[in-house]
Amino acid sequence: MSRADLAECANRWLAANTGGSGALDAHALARYERGAVVRPNRDYRAALRAVLGATRDSELGFDRAETTPSARSAPSLTPLHAPLEHTGQFTDAPADSDTVNELRTTIHHLVALDGNLGGGEVAPLALRAFRRTQRILDQGDYRASVERDLEATAAELAEVAGWCLIDAGRFTEAHRVNVAALRLAAIAGDTSMEWFVLSNDALVSLYQGNPYAALRIARRFGEANLPNRVRALFEIRQARALAALESPTALDIFDKARSELTESFTHRDPPWTWWVDQRELAVQRGHVRNGLGHSQDALRDMLESWELSREKEHLRWATYITAANALRLSLRVGAWQEAERITAEILPMVGEVSSGRTENILRGTVAEIPRNISSTLVGSLEQIRAELD
Repeated sequence: MSRADLAECANRWLAANTGGSGALDAHALARYERGAVVRPNRDYRAALRAVLGATRDSELGFDRAETTPSARSAPSLTPLHAPLEHTGQFTDAPADSDTVNELRTTIHHLVALDGNLGGGEVAPLALRAFRRTQRILDQGDYRASVERDLEATAAELAEVAGWCLIDAGRFTEAHRVNVAALRLAAIAGDTSMEWFVLSNDALVSLYQGNPYAALRIARRFGEANLPNRVRALFEIRQARALAALESPTALDIFDKARSELTESFTHRDPPWTWWVDQRELAVQRGHVRNGLGHSQDALRDMLESWELSREKEHLRWATYITAANALRLSLRVGAWQEAERITAEILPMVGEVSSGRTENILRGTVAEIPRNISSTLVGSLEQIRAELD
């Protein structure tokens, strides 16, 4: 990552999380690196930690004012643009409860960045944070009292990284990180996180064209005593897999999942299931119907989900990929007016939201532009194609 890219990401984080507009640029970062600025203000330090996946200021080479001397040697200065996985041995005190809390804050920021910028942008940052935490565990550089919390937090970081890799279209890497997340969650005894990661890995199998693998994962929990929203999520994955296999039972399974989600949020539902809502139901129903060849119905579902996510900054990635799916379907069924409306919203997002799976959908959609459409729509589709090149 160049200094200019790092400055841009940090300024975006500041805008999203503090409401202020950051003024970082490549020159400011160069001054930080050579020590001309010993300790930037708190918000700038937080932005740089979040973007680079760091948990402590000292990892970025900032001196700690008013710290208690420790038996360990002072950390060497590390260039801000250097990958954290190459910073060598860690010289701070062993990871403790503060470290765990900082990692949880990093997770929160990564999720916020993913919602706004897309998984392609955030995946490298999430991977760096996960590997950093994994090394702390592997080197035993932590206090025994936080071992389980550190393992659980590492599992959650891996889940976030795996999800971002899915959105980036890097499915083989996503599966590999998911396997690591499952191992850590199992060691930590975090069953809820195991459910989350397995549901994500079922999606990986679908994207890799292996619906039977997705079906095996989803059916594994068919008889388990799961919270409603978790059960519904696995049933949604099962319905997607059955639709890919052109089984008409897919809609029955999906309707079962939808009926379970009509109930209110309960104390048994993990906090991470907040996103399994009406917007998610609509888009997943669209995928099921599309898999069964019901293009008109699928378009209605995609448009419903699109409307529910529009103008919500934390759902920009969802707006982008849902709009791409809706555009593909609208061109397939000849809904030209809808296609024009959708392209007007997609165009500003191309290049702003980084999502490999969305870009793959769009490339396939604009590869062959229909002949019997308006010149306005032709121009918009050609512009999307040019932006993707």
